[in-house]
This record gives sequence, C-alpha cells and structure tokens, in this order.
Amino acid sequence: MADDGFVFTDNLVNISNQLWAITAMIGAALCGKVLVVIGIVAMNPVSRPHLDRVSFRILVWALLANTVFGIANAVSAKFTGPTWACGFTIFLLQVIVELSSAEEPRLIVGQLTLEMSSFLLFSIALNLQLVVIHQINGQKMEKFYVFGSIIISLCLTVPPYAAKQYGWNPLAQDCFYSNENQKQRLAWQIGTQLFWTLLTVAGEVSTALAVIIYIVRHQLRNRKYLATGIGSRIRPRSSSAVAVNDRVVNATIYRNVIFRIIIYPIVSAVINLTSVVCVIHITQGDGVHNWTGYSVLLVSDFVYGGRAVLYALLAATDPGLVRAVRAFIQSKKQNLSVQAELSTRGASIGAPTKYPGASHSHTDYDDLQTGPRADIEEGPRDHDAFQDFESAGVEALGNGRHTIWLQEDMMRRREKMLARDRDRQEFQKQI
Repeated sequence: MADDGFVFTDNLVNISNQLWAITAMIGAALCGKVLVVIGIVAMNPVSRPHLDRVSFRILVWALLANTVFGIANAVSAKFTGPTWACGFTIFLLQVIVELSSAEEPRLIVGQLTLEMSSFLLFSIALNLQLVVIHQINGQKMEKFYVFGSIIISLCLTVPPYAAKQYGWNPLAQDCFYSNENQKQRLAWQIGTQLFWTLLTVAGEVSTALAVIIYIVRHQLRNRKYLATGIGSRIRPRSSSAVAVNDRVVNATIYRNVIFRIIIYPIVSAVINLTSVVCVIHITQGDGVHNWTGYSVLLVSDFVYGGRAVLYALLAATDPGLVRAVRAFIQSKKQNLSVQAELSTRGASIGAPTKYPGASHSHTDYDDLQTGPRADIEEGPRDHDAFQDFESAGVEALGNGRHTIWLQEDMMRRREKMLARDRDRQEFQKQI
C-alpha cells in the first residue's frame, strides 16, 4: 500500500540513480588505485614475495571484476538532469559509452562481474578450508578458482541476456531485469542471480566457520596437552599423522593471517545477503509505493554501487600488501643511501692520500713494511710443549665418537628446522 503523500517522482528516481552511480564511480576509482599500487609493488623483487599468496591473487581478480562492475554501474545509471556526476561520468566513461550505447550490453557486463566477484570471494573461503583442514595444495587449485568463477558467471549471465531479460526495470526505474511479468521476472532473478548469490553466502559462512572451529579446537587441545604433559609423550607414528600435526602447527602459527583472510568472504556474505533481501523486497512489492520501499531501494543502490569501495579498502589493508609496501619503500631508501654513499666516495677519490713514494719520508715507508710479530708468529718451541699438544690430540681422538654424534645430531636438527621453515613458507603461499 502507498503511504499518504508518497509519489515516486522523477526527482526521487534521479536521487536513487545518482547514489548508485556516484558510489560505483568511487568504488571503481579506489579499486583502480589499489591495483596500480599492487602492480608497482609486484614489479619490485624485494617486495614481490610478500604478495605470494593464493588468497591475495584471488582478491586481485576480484578487484579487477569490481573495477569493471563499478564502471558498468556508473554508465548504466540514468541522470535526469545536468549534474556534476553526470558530466564526470561522461568524461570518464566516454569510450565505454561509445562502444556500448545500449543498456543490455552494459547490464551483462555488470551482472557478469557481479557474479564473478561473488564466486571469487567464495573461492577464498573454500581455499582456506581445503588447505587448512583437508591438506590440499591451494596453488594447484588456484586456476580452478579463477576459471571456474568465470565459466559459472558466463553460464548465469548469457542466458538472460540472450532471452532479452536485461533492460529498463519499471519497478525501480533503473537498469536491471526488465520482464514486465512479475512471476517471470522473479523466476529469472532467482534462477540466474539470487539463488547463486545465497549459495555463495552459505558457502562463505560455513567454510569460514569450519576453519575457525578447526583452529580454535586444536589450539585448545594443544594447550591441554602442554598443561598435562601428555603432548610431550605423544609422537605421530605415520607420515599422515606427521602431515596433520605439521598442518595444525602451521595453521596455529598463521592463525592471525588466516583470520584476516576470513574477513573477505564474511564481508562479501554480508553485502550479498543485504542486496538479495533488497531485491526480493522490491520485486515482491511490485515496485516502490511507499517511503519504506524507497528506503530499501536506496540501500540497494548503495550496496550495489559501494561494494567495490569495501573490497578496495580490504585489499589496501591486507597484511601482505602492507608489508610489501613497507619493503618497497625500505628498498628505495636503501638504494638512495647507497647512491649517496657512492657519490661521496667518488668525490673523495681526488683527495690527497698517503702512499709510499719519493714525496714521503723514509720513516713513513718503513711503517708500511710488514715484519714478523712476536705475539702472533712465535709459538711453543720447546719439546715439552709439543708433548702436551700431542697428548691433548690423543684425548680428543678418544672422544671422537661422541663429538661426531653431537655434530650429526646438530645437523639433523638443523635440517628439520629448515624443512619446517620451508613447509611453513609453502603453507603461507597456499592460503
């Protein structure tokens, strides 16, 4: 039912579309800036290793998708008057407008990148569960995450585009699903977007909770073992047990990084769930007929347009990227200091230096002569001293077996430590 005095005027439609377009432009710009920073840092050999993580590379793909998504949303938004946002949109997106002047191509780009972003963020949570709990190599699965997200997104967006389901939406007065039949429009929305979005939300929440419970449970178990002394007597007896134990240890060591990665799918789940609720509310209400419906429309516009802003902020505050930027800045400072030192040394080459020659005194030249020093070259000369040295050697040989065993034990421990460090580095690359 319509509220008293509410009329969905062109002015309200313009406000809604401007909110969508402006937030989309800001999100696309922020994602683009973060991608530029990542590209610059990734080209530096010192800072590049900090970005070597499966979840971060998937996040970069999600940033690319959200950049295109923000541009497509900004172009698709309608402006009813000469506003600064409209002018800026035309200036920034003129090439895209010329390539795609119709609504449908821009809509399929927006829907395609929207689906890709959802599936990529779900892949981050899925990869954590596969690596931490099921001991699957995340680096080998990375290509399946990316190409799988692209293929599934194409399968979900091409059919409605071919069936001409994208266009002007009379309910919200914007570009979206355009079928005039409410049941058919809702069926297309559920089958090609809402169901899959809810599926990714359920997957993100369940996998994130599984990883959190797994780490917390093993942390509590390890503390119990240490407190009771049982852990010192337990030794894994099979290679699989050793692998599980090492994986638990690695997950415990990198738990802060893992918990930080889990934020990505959780934020994605909140955004997607909010957008689904708004779309269902508007569709079920058969349009905007009251202030409550208009408020839901504004929330939907803000969520759809501003999702790229949140993803850009999450990527900009990623611990790996922060460390990489610090390493990049530190390397540049070191290069500047080395260049300054080299220039200083080059300037001092022409300074007078004291060398032996005719221009120096005879005593100066004598000071440069090297001769035997009694405190270094003189050693035990008498027969008794040699006998003492020989007896010490015999005693050392008598303890030779013990010494060799100690050396071998130290070498074994060193190899185990290096192996654990390599395993932890590989684990960090996979998560």
